Amino acid sequence: MIKVVTSEERHTVDQGPVHSEFSFSFADYEDPGNAHFGCLLVMNDHTLAPGKKLAAHPHHDLEILTYVISGTLGHSFDSDQGRNLEEGSFQVLSAGTGIMHEEYNPSEEESVRYLQLWFLPDRRGLSPAREDRQIPRDSRIGTWEPVVTGKGENNSLRIHQDVNVYVPVIQDDKEITVPSRNRRQHLFMISGHVEIRCGNQQFTLGPGDAARIRSEEDLSFRKTGEEPAEIMVIDMP
Repeated sequence: MIKVVTSEERHTVDQGPVHSEFSFSFADYEDPGNAHFGCLLVMNDHTLAPGKKLAAHPHHDLEILTYVISGTLGHSFDSDQGRNLEEGSFQVLSAGTGIMHEEYNPSEEESVRYLQLWFLPDRRGLSPAREDRQIPRDSRIGTWEPVVTGKGENNSLRIHQDVNVYVPVIQDDKEITVPSRNRRQHLFMISGHVEIRCGNQQFTLGPGDAARIRSEEDLSFRKTGEEPAEIMVIDMP
């Protein structure tokens, strides 16, 4: 099964200071046929205006992954004083038994664009925790190392789910092959264009496009066009 979801098919919302593109049902956008893909419940592409904040809000029993694509995202968690996540930062927040958190843009001049993903945890009632790390875009050029894993291996951030998240930057036109292991893969194009082969199927993704794949065939990627391609690949049960 391969389902391509174009950028134009995402649900667009402008709520005051934040522009959002929803890949799955979220908030007032309800589509029973587009509620999740495996354990991935939410994938939101947010752009928050300079100097603005989102009101503090609660979560529980979720694993929340945030990736700051550009700008700086401020984040406060329960009673802490908050911290700034610079461009290229990844954060895993385990909401567990319950948290309050707040996101804001500390810059008065530059917008911040970030992806936020919600996963079901592998068990309920975890102790709330947060971990973040800056993994600059330049350090991900031509590499295929996970930034998030279920075991926290090889200096990756740990998430409480059997998930591997890769965010490579592809600069040349060499083909990259990823074994399927008969699992789900969710692909999301952050920038650039790639041509993808899966068995006898072939398609191209551009900025904001996504593909949901469940296949026994391996995936092969190849950059097309002049600019580098940055892609998020989520491997999950």
